Order: sequence, then structure tokens, then C-alpha cells
Amino acid sequence: AAAAAAAAGGKKRSSKGGHSRGAWVLATALTGAFLLLFVALARQDNMASIKRRLLDPTVGPSTHGSSEDPEARFDMKAKNAHADGACIDLSDMCEAWHKAGACRRMSRAFRSGGVDVPEKVPLLCKRSCGLCPGVAGRVPPKPRPARCTRENLTAAVPQGKLNPLFERVMRDFEQYSPVAISKDPWLVQLHDFISDEEAAAFLKRCDSHFERSLAGDQLNPVRTSFQCWCNFADCFTDPLIHRVTLRMANVTGTSFNHGEDLQIVRYEPNQFYRAHHDQNTAVWTPQGPRVLTFFIYLNTPQKGGGTRFPKVGAGVTVQPVKGSAVLWPSTLDHAPMASDDRTLHEAMPVEEGIKYGANMWVHQFDFKTPSERGCELTYVNTVGQEPSNPEHRKLVDGFVPSAQETNRLAQPSMEAP
Repeated sequence: AAAAAAAAGGKKRSSKGGHSRGAWVLATALTGAFLLLFVALARQDNMASIKRRLLDPTVGPSTHGSSEDPEARFDMKAKNAHADGACIDLSDMCEAWHKAGACRRMSRAFRSGGVDVPEKVPLLCKRSCGLCPGVAGRVPPKPRPARCTRENLTAAVPQGKLNPLFERVMRDFEQYSPVAISKDPWLVQLHDFISDEEAAAFLKRCDSHFERSLAGDQLNPVRTSFQCWCNFADCFTDPLIHRVTLRMANVTGTSFNHGEDLQIVRYEPNQFYRAHHDQNTAVWTPQGPRVLTFFIYLNTPQKGGGTRFPKVGAGVTVQPVKGSAVLWPSTLDHAPMASDDRTLHEAMPVEEGIKYGANMWVHQFDFKTPSERGCELTYVNTVGQEPSNPEHRKLVDGFVPSAQETNRLAQPSMEAP
């Protein structure tokens, strides 16, 4: 009897507790619904505000739309596309913000080193963040064994397109006063390519990140300078640095993703880099060969530090002048996967002062996507028509076309869509 009474009492208490829990669950659900509605309305209001700023340049900061403020710059194409309801990136900074993890953080603002990354990134970068229907976003995830997949099959500079590329540079970029030092092979110097403010940004971001330069993936007496890879967030998310990166892609007419992270170099007195060639990547890697080198002089040393091309003509030396740049090919026009040995070059010793420069190497195929997935083949030197290292072969088999197929696709009539 006592046990039955206890059981009955237990049931009664349980029933009372059930009513209390039911009321609590209902209240919680209503509160959650109101919060979701509030967030949705807030997002809608924020999106409407962005849309008003896009369509009405008188709304918002006076720098809106200015090429001098890449975080806020939206060109007319973006404005029109947004008005038509297109799902696109609305900021030139989206690639950098995505790489810094802003899409994963969604609506939370954060600081990357000394650079503010805004909370509105998912609204400004819907395409990069993978928020557009049917679009995987920038660097769509792959299983780890597929991290070295080649993402695109169209070469940046197919057969017969190298000469037109340099002719376009000479024709369409008068603002940089291009000078063709040589046309066979091409060697073009650009003047006033970056501003003093942009040059200072590179030095500021790399100030504490310089280390001994490598040659052939190791310390080597042929190269005695210091280097800083701009692959850390407070460097590549700097609006001034990202603006220069986009400018380099625009001048070469190549995709942003085909360029390596910028490498900043520092040469102190008597430091040098002996004669070498920049093409150090095999055709069977996901990114393919380096096809172009874009080198910017960030300052003018007091004496020495020129860039010498011993096989161009009777030998040519480009003198380092702050703000100027030099562009040259690493491959041949008629054989876009083969090295052009004539663009062998060397950094002459600095005699007085310090020399600073910034390198960007452009590959035939997408470099950044496999690199950001952690593909080891994007940061080691490779050679040959096929991998000799069994581990390298495992990374590319079934994920990268053969050298023969890659060369076939680089022919004009065989370009992939």
C-alpha cells in the first residue's frame, strides 16, 4: 500500500512538473520565434540599407565607390547586377576576407592583425561565401585526398596568347608609361605602378616577418636576401595590398586565383640572388607552370640592386626605382608549358642602402584554391612530365590531367570552356 501511495504521489508530482515544463517550452519557443523574426527584420533592413547605398551614391560615406577605398568600392556592374537581383560579390575585398575566415564567422566582425574585417561580409560576399543558390562558394570543400584537384582546365596564357597579352599591356595601360625593353622575349617596365602609401603598406605588414630567403626549397648561398610571404591575414587583408594584387591581375588579364601569394624581399648591402629562372613548377601539378613574373620595386636603394637579364639582347639591367614594376614571361608563346630560358635573371648586389621588392608569380592554372586546401604541391619545386615521387603521384592521380592532356588543352582550338 505504501509503495502504491508513493507511486501515485510520484505520478501526481510528475504531472504537475509536466505542466510547468510545457509552459516553459511554449514560452521559450515564442521567445525564439520573436528573436528569429527580429534578426530577419534586422538583416532585411541592413540589406535594404546596402541596396540604397549601392543605387544611390549620395547615401553613405563620401568615399563610397572610390577606387581608393576597396572595402567600400562597388562598380557600376555590381550596382546594376544587384538591382536586378543577381547574387554576386559586392566588394573587391571578398577573396581576401574569405581566405581570412570571414565567411565562416558569418555576421561577427573581427580584427585580423591590424585590419578590421567587417561583420557585413556575408551580405557583401554572398558568392564567395557560398550563399548563392547553386554556387558552392570560393574554395568549395573537397575530401582531403582530393586537395590537389586542378580546379580549371583553361590555361591562363594558351598557345599563341603571350604576345597579345604583352601587346595589350603596352596599348591599354598608358597611365603606367609602359616601356618594352625587349619584345623577344618580352620585358616590360611600368612606371608609377604603386603609390608611396601602397609601398609603405607592404613594408609595414612584413616588418617583423622577414626570414632568410630560400632557393630550391632550402637555404642556398646563391640567394642571400630576406623574404616575407604575404600569406598571413593581416597582410593579405590589408586593403592597400589587396588593391595592388587586383591591379596586377588586371594588367596581366589573368584571374586572381592564378597568382601566388605575394613575396616581399629585402636586400641589404652586398646581398644578391645569382642567375636563376622563375619557372620551377611541373606541368602535372594542379597549378601548372609559372607563366609570368610581376616584380614591383618598393623603394630606391642608394646604389646597386638592379635586376639583370643576361640573355636578353646583349644583357639588360633594370634599375630599381620606387613605384615602378617589371613584367616578363617564364614560358614560350608557341609552347606555353615550356620554359623560356632567355628570361634567366639575377638580383645584382646592393652596394648602398636597402632594396625592397614584391614578387607575384602567375601560374597557368588556379593556384590559390589548391593552396588554400593545403595541397603540398603548391609550395615545393617540381620538375618533369610526370611525378617521380610516389607521394606526389598519389596526390595527382585522378585529380590532375596528364602532361600530354594539359599540353593539348593549351592549344587554341582545344581550350576548355
